[in-house]
Amino acid sequence: MDTTPEEDRAPVPARKPIVWLEGLAGTLIVLLSIAYAGDIHRYVGLSIYDAQLLAAGLTLALTTGFLAIARRATGQMLCVLALIAAAVTFGAGAYLSFDYITITMEAPYLPMWLVFLSGAFLGALLLNIVPSVGYGILVVVLVFIGYGLFGHLMPGAFRSRETLPSELLIYLATDANGMLGTALKVAIVIVVPYLLFGKLLSACGAASFFNDGALALMGRFRGGPAKVAVTASSLFGSISGNAVGNVVGTGVVTIPMMKRAGFQPAYAGAVEATASTGGQLVPPVMGAAAFIMADMIQVDYVNIMLAALPAAILYYVAIFINVDLRAGKRNLLAVPREEIPSGWGALKAGWHFVIPFAVLFYALFALNMRPERAAVIATVVLLFASFVIGYKGDRMKLRDLLPLIADTGRSALDLIIVCAAAGIIIGVLNISGLAFNLTMNIVAASGSNVAVLAVITALISVVLGMGMPTVGVYILLATLVAPALVEVGVPVIAAHLFVFYFGLLSMITPPVALASFAAANIAGASAWTTSMEAMKIAWPAYIVPFLFISTPALTFDGTWTQVIWTLATAILGIYMVTAAIVGFFRRSLNMGERVTIGIAGVLALLPASLLPGFIWTDVIGLIAFCGIYALIRPYPGREDPRHVGQHP
Repeated sequence: MDTTPEEDRAPVPARKPIVWLEGLAGTLIVLLSIAYAGDIHRYVGLSIYDAQLLAAGLTLALTTGFLAIARRATGQMLCVLALIAAAVTFGAGAYLSFDYITITMEAPYLPMWLVFLSGAFLGALLLNIVPSVGYGILVVVLVFIGYGLFGHLMPGAFRSRETLPSELLIYLATDANGMLGTALKVAIVIVVPYLLFGKLLSACGAASFFNDGALALMGRFRGGPAKVAVTASSLFGSISGNAVGNVVGTGVVTIPMMKRAGFQPAYAGAVEATASTGGQLVPPVMGAAAFIMADMIQVDYVNIMLAALPAAILYYVAIFINVDLRAGKRNLLAVPREEIPSGWGALKAGWHFVIPFAVLFYALFALNMRPERAAVIATVVLLFASFVIGYKGDRMKLRDLLPLIADTGRSALDLIIVCAAAGIIIGVLNISGLAFNLTMNIVAASGSNVAVLAVITALISVVLGMGMPTVGVYILLATLVAPALVEVGVPVIAAHLFVFYFGLLSMITPPVALASFAAANIAGASAWTTSMEAMKIAWPAYIVPFLFISTPALTFDGTWTQVIWTLATAILGIYMVTAAIVGFFRRSLNMGERVTIGIAGVLALLPASLLPGFIWTDVIGLIAFCGIYALIRPYPGREDPRHVGQHP
């Protein structure tokens, strides 16, 4: 199993040392994270501050970024400049890491040598942002730095205290509230072990196991290929935590499969984009943003998982319902029986992949273990199983492990850089007081009305999220927008899930819908059309966050009876409204039938706890569904499984 990226397998001979150094730096990032998660420094008697670890990890990431630029450079001059930048960055970062205590004691006096050191470190980050995560984050970071420097010249409520350039520079580069803050800590300490876990799963055949399992589970139903895509993408997306990477990783298989089954290219791309985006809502991993959320609001990660679970259920149920009804309306086939693997055979070949997840859940829930340590233990279990058992006769070998670790470090590069960039934003907000001012102004603009504030917050979240990675989106929204919701009485978890959800939806919402665009490219469809189809599929996702605010049961804050009733009526409402949108419910619907079932669906979707007496809207919706089901009968022959497959 060769886990080395293809672009690195045959480097230019003169640049092989660069490739080697890049791999070494990536390996050290992972080893630092694993060692810290395992408390190795305590066992050997070392006292290390968090900021020292973060400075070392960020230094290695920035050095790796410059080495990657040097490796890819087409001109000799750019290669040399990138290597010089890598050397300067490594030197400055290494000094910051090893002598951090002295530096923090000298920082209040603003010595010129520390200004230059901070400038070199901050400049290295700014130069790495565009190659890693694009211009969007860079523009936002520069705007905030500009505000930190000139905010005292702003009029009215947005005026900040005056900050000297040297003070701002040192604060952002060396303070624990700046680049070396919470976001970076989550990326290096927590997320890197999960990235290694995900990389190991992919390398040892788990992706193939999940795909076979999804085919065996969903392939025999009507619209089976799309349901396979949804199932596989939800599983893979939870591990990868990257919507676009998930689209590219699974979409190359699922999108052509959907097109062959008769789904239109734009719809096939939309299904993949929507399913891949929602992977970050699925426990146990949920991507990096959920770990950052837990750290920012000081809530156990297990509680975040539980609070997000109802939303994840509604999200994927909505996609399945849409796919099933669309397949029924278009009379689409299931996956051919000969292409469906044996479920028992798939489980027999990859049963051992279940063990690491069981260990992970047990460590998180039963032992209340720190997320990073639970990930390390699960990775060790998976590694042992891959060496001893293997998958379909192919076992991991020791020589595969080192390239895999180096590749994990390279994969962590973008995340580390975007989290450090987010630290700059948070640092400016702290030193300028903008966060407090913005919260007060948003609350004032809404008149302290929760509903109006929620709409304003949703619009801000989608707009700010466009073109940005999920982690950067969440940190920005959690700092700027979520406090306004908390200020008017929204529970803190609900407020943060609200902005996280809408920030996530920016991945499929035009005009800048990165996941939809990636899927459209694979499907050979219009990016705009694919984005619009994705919005139609995921329409409940634009409504459910508003229900977080008024319905505690949707964040598991309530009795089991309340949670189950709320989920059941919400699913029923989603089913009926989706049937009205698609125009199919047991058979094709005319306009009058669509309007009727749509109204009944809205009544069922309204939570019983929204206002006193709203339990009756659920009851009316349920009665209406039973009546509609009895009156609307399928056309003769329409349910023949030889034509459309079976209902899931």
